[in-house]
Amino acid sequence: MNYTGLSPSRSSIREANDHLQELYKRVDDLEHTVKEQAESMIKKDEQMQTALKENSLHKDKEIMELRRSLESSESHVQRLLATTRAKDAQIAHLLSKCQLLDEICITKPALEKLLSNITKAETFRRSGSPSMLKHSSFNESNILQNSTRHFSISDDEVDTRDGSENGVSS
Repeated sequence: MNYTGLSPSRSSIREANDHLQELYKRVDDLEHTVKEQAESMIKKDEQMQTALKENSLHKDKEIMELRRSLESSESHVQRLLATTRAKDAQIAHLLSKCQLLDEICITKPALEKLLSNITKAETFRRSGSPSMLKHSSFNESNILQNSTRHFSISDDEVDTRDGSENGVSS
């Protein structure tokens, strides 16, 4: 019994076997490629995970440093504000002293003239020369007029620093 019509020829069997061998080889190559790519992707994933963790740690460290820097800056600002408030208070105190000195400087000439007139009056009184008092330009009304021109003493004028009456005005 010859199966030539039904059975494949030797050359076609050989061709089929060669083709199967090439297919097996190609499947092995593809499996090898897939395995290499999978390993490469796993490595890359591990590297990316490591880099992500490092970036996260670096970010957290930088955030902590920035927070410390912010706290330090806020503390510095608070110290500067306290210093500014203290200096403002000192300026206000010195300004009130300045105003007092200005008032004293304004009234000083009148006070000096009053003192000079009182000294002259005392000298005249001691010398016992009533005629000198009548002929001089000195009399009590001049003293009062000169002294009231530059300052006054009243209950309305109160020094705000210590609550006492301020006997001087301009």
